[in-house]
Amino acid sequence: MNLKSNFIVKCIAIVLFAVFLTTTLLSSACIIFGIGSGAFETETEQKEYKKEILESMLWYPASSIRRDLKGFAELEDIPYDHYNIYHSENVLYEIKNVEGKVIYSNLDGTEGEIHIYDEYTFSFLKEEYKNQAIPTDELYEETTTLEYEMGGNEFVTDVEVVLQPNDKYYEEKNYSVDIYLKENLTANDTFYYASELFDYVAKYKTIFTPITIISAIVSLVLFIFLMCVSGHKEGVKDIHISRFDRFPIDFLSVVYIGLTVLLGCGIFWVFKTVLYDMTQYHYDVTLGVGIPFLVGFCIVGVVLDFALFAILSMTTAVRLKTRTFIKSTLIFMVLKFVFNFLKWNWKNICKICRKSVDFTGRMLRKIPLVWKTILIVVAILFSEFVILGIIDWGYFWPAVWILNVILGVAIIFVAILLKDIKKGTEEIAKGNIYKKIDTKYMFLDIKDHAENINNINDGIAKAVAEQMKSERFKTELITNVSHDIKTPLTSIINYVDLLEKEEINNETAKEYIDVLTRQSSRLKKLIEDLLEASKASTGNISVNFSQFELGILLAQALGEYEECFAKNNLQVVINKTNEKLLVMADSRHMWRIFDNIMNNIAKYAQPNTRVYIDVICKNNNAEISFRNISKDALNISGDELMERFVRGDSSRNTEGSGLGLSIAKSLTEVQKGKLDIKIDGDLFKVRLAFPISE
Repeated sequence: MNLKSNFIVKCIAIVLFAVFLTTTLLSSACIIFGIGSGAFETETEQKEYKKEILESMLWYPASSIRRDLKGFAELEDIPYDHYNIYHSENVLYEIKNVEGKVIYSNLDGTEGEIHIYDEYTFSFLKEEYKNQAIPTDELYEETTTLEYEMGGNEFVTDVEVVLQPNDKYYEEKNYSVDIYLKENLTANDTFYYASELFDYVAKYKTIFTPITIISAIVSLVLFIFLMCVSGHKEGVKDIHISRFDRFPIDFLSVVYIGLTVLLGCGIFWVFKTVLYDMTQYHYDVTLGVGIPFLVGFCIVGVVLDFALFAILSMTTAVRLKTRTFIKSTLIFMVLKFVFNFLKWNWKNICKICRKSVDFTGRMLRKIPLVWKTILIVVAILFSEFVILGIIDWGYFWPAVWILNVILGVAIIFVAILLKDIKKGTEEIAKGNIYKKIDTKYMFLDIKDHAENINNINDGIAKAVAEQMKSERFKTELITNVSHDIKTPLTSIINYVDLLEKEEINNETAKEYIDVLTRQSSRLKKLIEDLLEASKASTGNISVNFSQFELGILLAQALGEYEECFAKNNLQVVINKTNEKLLVMADSRHMWRIFDNIMNNIAKYAQPNTRVYIDVICKNNNAEISFRNISKDALNISGDELMERFVRGDSSRNTEGSGLGLSIAKSLTEVQKGKLDIKIDGDLFKVRLAFPISE
C-alpha cells in the first residue's frame, strides 16, 4: 500500500497530529500551572501553596457578601436570611453588627482552617432628614489636599478635592464578616475543581515533562509526513490539485483565523466568566452542563482547530509544490480581473479620461481668468481661516489672516491686469496687428511685459507692411514687365508667321525661322505662366465654384496625356475608389492643376517606369496622389520645388519654366484645397486634397 496516496492514512495522520499537538499544549499548561502554583514543591510546601490559592479565591464570595450587605443595611426590617445571597455549601460565613450580635450565620461547626475576616462601614442618611430638601453642598464635606515641591524656581501644586458624608446628616453602620472554607469540600464548585487540579498536577508532576517532549516530537513528525504526502493521489503521477486546492488560500486563512479567535473567546469565557460566577454561586451545573463537560468541550474544540490547521497547511504545501500559491489567492484573482478589465477596456478608459480632461479644460477655459483667480484665492483664504482657527495661534492668527487677505486682493488685481493683456494678445492673434494694450494702471514687470507686446505689435505691423510692399512690388514688376514684353513678343510672333508663309529656298534661313518660332512660343508660354502665377499668389484671380465629380475630370486629363505618356513608355496604374467624389471647385483651375502635374511627370519621370495614381476618400476629403520615379537625382525638398522658378532639373536643359508646381499650389489653395509634395530618394509624390461636397 502506497502511504503517500492513501486517503485513510492521511485522515488518521491529521487526527493523530491534532491529538498529539493538543496533548503537548495541555501538558505544557500543566507544567506552567505546577511551577506557578507550587504544585511541584515538597508535600509540606504544597499544602501552604494550596491554602494560599484557596484563600485568594475566598475574596470573590467576600465581594458578593459586601455588595448584598449594603442592601441589608439600607433595609434592616427584612431578615438577612431572606436574601440567600450565597449558596455554596463549601463556603461558611458569619455576619455580626457593631454590637457583636450575629445577624446571619450558616456555620455548622465544621469550618475549615482557611479563614478571612473583613469589616465594612456604610454611611446612610438619617431617618429625620430623609424627607427634607437639603442642598448637596451640606450633605457632603469637601476636604482639600495640597502637595507641593520646591525645585529651583518651579513651584508644583497638586490639588485633590474629596467629598465625605456630613456627620450631621449621615449615620454609620458597621459590620464584620468571618468567612471560612470547609476542610472537606462537599460541593462540586470552583473551589473543589481548583483543589482537585492542584492535587492532580502534584501527583503526576514527574510524567508531564516526558509527555510534552514525546508528544511534541510525534506532532512534528506527523506534520512533516503530512507536508510530504500533500497532493499525492492514487493513479496520478504528478501532484494533484483538487477543487479545494483551487479555493482562495487567503480567504481560507481568514476563515481559519476567525474560527480560532472564536474558539479562544469561548475558552476565555469558560475559564473567566463561568468559573468566576461559580466561585460566588454554587451551581453544580452551569448553563445546563457541568464543568468537566465544558472543559472537555474546549479540548475537543482545540483538537478540531489543530486538525483544520493541518488541512490548511496541506493545501498550502500543494500550492507551493505546484507554484500556484500566489495565483490561488483572492487578492491575485481580483488584481488579475482588474488588470484584464483595464487591458480590454484601456482604449475606452483612455477615451473617457481624455474626454473628461477635455471637458474639464473647456469648462475651466470658459471661466474668465479673474473669476478663476477669485475662486482660488477665496478657497485658500477660507481653508487658512479654518486651519488657523483650529491651531489657535492666539492673538496673532487674525493679523496673519488679514495680511493674506491683502495679498489675495493684490493677486486678484494682478489677474485683472493680466486679463487686459490676454484680451490684447487675442486681438493681435486674430489679425488686428494695430491693437494697443492700455498700460495706464499697470506697474513694474507687468507694465514692461505689456509694453514689450505693444513693441512687438509695432514690429509685426512694420514687417507686414514691408512684406506686403515687397510682394506688391514684385507682383507689379512681373505684371508690368510681362505686359511690356508681351507687346513686342506679339509682333515678333506675327512677323515670324509671315516669314513662314514666304517661299524661302535657303535651308539655313528655314532652320533659323523654325528656331524663332519655337523660342517665341516658349517665351509666350513663360510670360503667360508669370502672369497666372502672379494673379494666383496674390489672389487676384476669379474662381467660379461649382459641384463636379473629381474622378471624371481626372480621367479626361489622363486621356489628354495618354499619347505623351506612351511616347515616354510610362505605364499609368490607377487605384480608384467606387465612391463618387463630389467637390466644390472651379473646373478650369482644377484642369490647370492636373495639367501642370501631369506635364511635370511627362517631362521628368524615368522612362519605362510606372506612374501610380490613387483616388481615395479619407477624413471627409477627396485625395488624389501621383507617384513616379524621377529620371534625375532629386537633391531638393518638396517645399523648394513649389517655389517659383525652381526645377528639379538643376542643369536647366529642359524647357520648363519652374512655375508649374507653384501655380498648381496657388490654384489649389484658392479653391480651399491642399497640395503637398514629398520626395523619398528618386520617388516623387504629389498629394491633392479637397473637401467633399455633400
